[in-house]
Amino acid sequence: MKHSTLPLLVELGCEEIPARFLDDARDDFGRQMLSALGESRLLPASAEPARWYSTPRRLTVWVPAVLAKQPDVVEELIGPPVKVGLDPAGKPTRAAESFAAKNAARVADLVQITTPKGQYLALKKTHSGQAAVDLLPGILPGVVSSLNFPKSMYWVAKSGPRFVRPIRWILALWGEGKQARTIPFEIAGVKAGNVTCGHRILGRGGLRVQGFADYLKKLQQAGVELDPEKRRTRIRAEIKALLEDLRLRPVEDNWLEAWIVNSTEWPTALLGQFDRRYLHLPREILVTVMRDHQKYFAVEDGKGNLQPRFVTVLNLDGDTQGRIREGHQRVLSARFADAEFFWNADQKATLQDRRPLLDRVTYQAELGSYGEKVQRMKAVARELCAVLEGYAGPCIPDDSLLPDNERAPKGAVPRLVRFVPMVRERVLRAVELCKSDLTTQMVQEFPELQGVVGGLYASAQGESSQVSEAIYDHYLPQGAEDRCPRSMVGAIVSLADKIDSVVGGFAVGHEPTGSSDPFALRRQGNGIIKVMVENSLPLPLRLLVERALNILTIEWRKPQLEVFRAVLEFLEDRLRYYLETVRRLRYDSVRAVLAAGWDVPVDALWRAEALERVRGSENFESLSLAAKRIKNILGKSATAEDWRPGEVDAGILEEGPERELYVAYGSAAAEAGQLTASGEYDKALAAIAGLRPAVDRFFDKVLVMTGDRGVRQNRLRLLGKLDQLFSGIARFAEIVGGPGDVDASTLRTVKSDK
Repeated sequence: MKHSTLPLLVELGCEEIPARFLDDARDDFGRQMLSALGESRLLPASAEPARWYSTPRRLTVWVPAVLAKQPDVVEELIGPPVKVGLDPAGKPTRAAESFAAKNAARVADLVQITTPKGQYLALKKTHSGQAAVDLLPGILPGVVSSLNFPKSMYWVAKSGPRFVRPIRWILALWGEGKQARTIPFEIAGVKAGNVTCGHRILGRGGLRVQGFADYLKKLQQAGVELDPEKRRTRIRAEIKALLEDLRLRPVEDNWLEAWIVNSTEWPTALLGQFDRRYLHLPREILVTVMRDHQKYFAVEDGKGNLQPRFVTVLNLDGDTQGRIREGHQRVLSARFADAEFFWNADQKATLQDRRPLLDRVTYQAELGSYGEKVQRMKAVARELCAVLEGYAGPCIPDDSLLPDNERAPKGAVPRLVRFVPMVRERVLRAVELCKSDLTTQMVQEFPELQGVVGGLYASAQGESSQVSEAIYDHYLPQGAEDRCPRSMVGAIVSLADKIDSVVGGFAVGHEPTGSSDPFALRRQGNGIIKVMVENSLPLPLRLLVERALNILTIEWRKPQLEVFRAVLEFLEDRLRYYLETVRRLRYDSVRAVLAAGWDVPVDALWRAEALERVRGSENFESLSLAAKRIKNILGKSATAEDWRPGEVDAGILEEGPERELYVAYGSAAAEAGQLTASGEYDKALAAIAGLRPAVDRFFDKVLVMTGDRGVRQNRLRLLGKLDQLFSGIARFAEIVGGPGDVDASTLRTVKSDK
């Protein structure tokens, strides 16, 4: 039966919502609305999709089709089995009569149904659906109260509703045109109605609307572009129009563009300029002043040279008299004058001269000053360098300091390399100076430039490019999409900083819990994994965490061993997140690889990528199933009385499949061992997978749990050797693909750095 539908329009009008909250708030409102309507059975099976919009002053959801009435629901109540409810003559028994009476029905209403358990008596009851007009006043307040925000406030009473900003009006219309009716409900003293508000300056008073089309038209007339994507398009078009004739372009900045989209209702671009003399300041400082402090787009020419111009976006329809432009230019000039003063004043003391000042700057109450942090970082950095200097194995580090004939070609496979000793000197110099810019006036005024300012000052003060770049980059990466430091020196300094931060944070009880991570340790942990993996640094996390913990001089809240285990569990989770989310590897491949060992993250990545490449081959899939079978035999079927781990006695092996498997195992194990040692995991996995025919024949022809205890133990030892081989690069038994295996929907979620 087809039910009639009507559109639903709901708008929450409030004080300006912070730009950083707006996207999530809009999406949350839309999803919660659809979820609530769906649970109430008010959404038709197929209809035009709902849309949701936002401006700084409003969150809007439009659902094109809401059922006027819930569909009737037929409930099937299962009673006693037919053989209990009916006697041999087919007449109802006491059991059938009791079931009917319990459900306020007649015995004649009972029907017979077939279930997996057999024939049963049942009763079908029809529940009439309720009218939407009666349900919506109860649904909509629940939707609003269910919205989540990083920060919310109350403005009526402490016991009242909380919201990101005070709600000033509510528009709730069901229907279109003159037949549209208001859905009556109230939140924090604000009653829903059919009135919206336009732009705070360009609009005039309340706007009475009669549906979605009328709503969009009147908002446009009142200076509001409701659709964020249309505001984005408008901003881009206006900036292009301002700069195109000058053959200039804005410095690309997705974050700033998104901020402006979410901070305006009627965006209008405006071109301004500043004194060319400020261009002698570093680009990073100029762009930061314009972007972070003034929310201006910096402007450059086609070659990427910064120009003495900027673009600001007004939340107005223009600046006919030019006074707004003059005001922005005046403010920016003052900002640049401050930056110029700080640059000149800071240069009077070198970063080395500033180093003692860090002893008076607190890093964290229990972990001491930044001076103490630098000393810990130096100890960690020495350990990192020592490990790399003594390393001999597959690796592709940054070898920019090597002679040309020793550098790895682009796209090279892992190979043996040597760590250049001179890197240690530059690492320790960079660590010594990397936090000194925290004492400069420039960073105190522009804290977002810490590290960057240090690198710029180091370069201006004659430090080597490797040292200055390492200081500049050492806070990187700050997110999954962020780049890593440019050199090995920078990578090691970044690792020393992040390892100390994570280990110290856990040691003083600041580990992340749930969604709470006030010291951004997840982001730091993600950075550790990303730097190690993307710089191909073969560093053992267990050793580094242990040494970093031993350096700490604190009053331990928990036993040091407990902290050690917690940090390792945390870093394993960060590695899992990186492999699954950033590298997009299958969850069971990641699980199989980590189960075989994860102490060296880059090695885990290489093994996981090799595993992904060989998966799907006939030999590999069959061998995975065999690995599960071996695991089950050793872990469930066999007991301690059946066997003890040890060497296989070749003398009692039966000729045929059993001896053939033993010989094949020996050959494959030797070949795989050599290939694994040189990092050729694809070939090693192929060698192991080549055992498949011998394994298949063994299980087809040989009874493992034979009655002869000696033979049984020998066969179990052979399976134990195979299990070890199958678990070296990745535990094959963890690969999904056989009966009883779970699918990807069972994958647990891991916290990101957000």
